[in-house]
Amino acid sequence: MFWIPDGIWTKAIRGKSSLPFRASETVLIPAIGLSKNAAYVFKFVIWGKTSVSVTCAIQLALQGHKTLLIDCDPQGNSSSWLANNFQYELADVLTGKVKVEDAISQTIVENLYILPTFAINGNLQAYASTTNKYYAFADIIFPAVSDFDYVISDTSPAFGNFEKGVAVTADVIVPVLRLDQFSADGFQTLIENLDSTTKEIRCDDLLSKISFVILNQQDKRMKFQSLFAENFMKNFDDTQFLTIPTDTSFVKAQILKRYVQDKNISARKETLDAIENITKEMMKWKNQKISMQVQQ
Repeated sequence: MFWIPDGIWTKAIRGKSSLPFRASETVLIPAIGLSKNAAYVFKFVIWGKTSVSVTCAIQLALQGHKTLLIDCDPQGNSSSWLANNFQYELADVLTGKVKVEDAISQTIVENLYILPTFAINGNLQAYASTTNKYYAFADIIFPAVSDFDYVISDTSPAFGNFEKGVAVTADVIVPVLRLDQFSADGFQTLIENLDSTTKEIRCDDLLSKISFVILNQQDKRMKFQSLFAENFMKNFDDTQFLTIPTDTSFVKAQILKRYVQDKNISARKETLDAIENITKEMMKWKNQKISMQVQQ
């Protein structure tokens, strides 16, 4: 039997008209200093799954888009995957030790850069556990990265003051879920946290920044998982869900420090198609954002 804990999100979805977002609508997030002719760096937060963040960033880069991946996870997994060596980390920038441009490193993929976090002896955990600066990203990071087409922030599943600040700067927040009850519970918690943060710091509605949800590691052979997915999506019938199948190529790519799009990794065609569909959705949202800005 499928169950979602009662709370802010489940109350919101009981009436279709009260959904905080719809897949077909564009949510306008004001951009400071954006002119009608200016290039616009589009900011995604992919919540809680490094393999998805990294693979989507790589896909955008392979398509010719200059992309920056910000490793906002104190474990530094995306940094150890993509960067061979680097001198500075995100925490050094946020604490004023170095400038943003000094900490950004080229990755193994052309057009893809990373603002890394040390996996060992890093200082991001200490910074994240003590900061109360919600607008550090907006004030420190993003004024210095305007030459990128896309910025993807890879976060941990945590939701402290640091993560609140990351969410505030995003144009789009993309939750990544596995098809199990624990992830459903985690999604409920994320919704409640976004709602309470909006009220707490009086920022733009963070719930409205969720444009689509990724269901990760879908295995159609598992009947229970398929039933779970069907029932889960029924509760969010105005929300767009994109899926990524179960594929061991993600693990292989991490071990070899390559990427699933590499032909030598031999990823499933279904996986590659899924990643391409996700990045198409990302590009669609950026184009809609630019279009609305121009119309103003």
